[in-house]
Amino acid sequence: MTDEYIATVRLLLDIAPTVFRSSLFAMKGGTALNLFVQDMPRLSVDIDVVFVDHAPDREAALAAIGAELRNVQQALQDRGLVVRLPGNAQGDEVRLSVYGPDAQVKVEVNFVFRGTVLPVHAQPLVLSAQDLFTTNVSLPVLAPAELYGSKLVAAMDRQHPRDIFDVMHMLQRFGWTAEVVDCFVAYLAGHNRPVHEVLFGPAKSLEPAFTNEFVGMTRDDVPLTILTGTQTRLRHELPRQLAPRHRDFLLSLVRGAPDWPLMPFEQLQALPAIRWKLQNLATLKKRNAARFGEQESLLARGFATL
Repeated sequence: MTDEYIATVRLLLDIAPTVFRSSLFAMKGGTALNLFVQDMPRLSVDIDVVFVDHAPDREAALAAIGAELRNVQQALQDRGLVVRLPGNAQGDEVRLSVYGPDAQVKVEVNFVFRGTVLPVHAQPLVLSAQDLFTTNVSLPVLAPAELYGSKLVAAMDRQHPRDIFDVMHMLQRFGWTAEVVDCFVAYLAGHNRPVHEVLFGPAKSLEPAFTNEFVGMTRDDVPLTILTGTQTRLRHELPRQLAPRHRDFLLSLVRGAPDWPLMPFEQLQALPAIRWKLQNLATLKKRNAARFGEQESLLARGFATL
């Protein structure tokens, strides 16, 4: 673990309680997994935030997120930190950047995938991190199964070394659990890319990001070959973990008529990301029926190869 990454996490832990003062925010992503679930196998330098209330519409949610982040900005500036909050959302996220004397931390709130499928709970910093950073904080964090369900979508989509590393530790500690796979399917259903592309897309090289965006983050050195092996295992095993009900649900989703009872989450159909996905599919069906039909045929073809 390099001094640069350690300084960044020190700043992250210093500002995190201010970020999560609001009951509307909870933590997800690599920081939640590696500092609050696993025993700090690697450091993580961003704060990924979930807006936990799925009920407000997009404009109301953006307004609430903006108001909360402005409160965070003011509180941190009052402490002498430099904080930048762009006026407009970038992609699917609203970002706030915090600058300390020797580090920078990004706080990113996803305003598309709002809400959760499992209850949020307060989680203390793991002991290894408490010892290293001589601090202890307890923050609202998504349930481990939901954290990993979301992480699996990222790992299948981006195939970044950090995500593959997190999957490796999930498999070592938990294996493939039914609850994680359920959460993966839920997050896959709300993902912005076609389902078949995430499940059956080509492998991506880990090498470019390995040196520049991964080395120096981990407690123990991890060779690229180990991560590549985990990537291969992930891409082979995860699609095969999908039960018939998962496959049927995803096929019904891409047809634009989700069979909701196939999934265990009552609020799934109310999540904005999935409503947005269905709206986009309906638009595609009107504009290009052939491409719309391919969503189902390519997904069914992928399942048939398993």
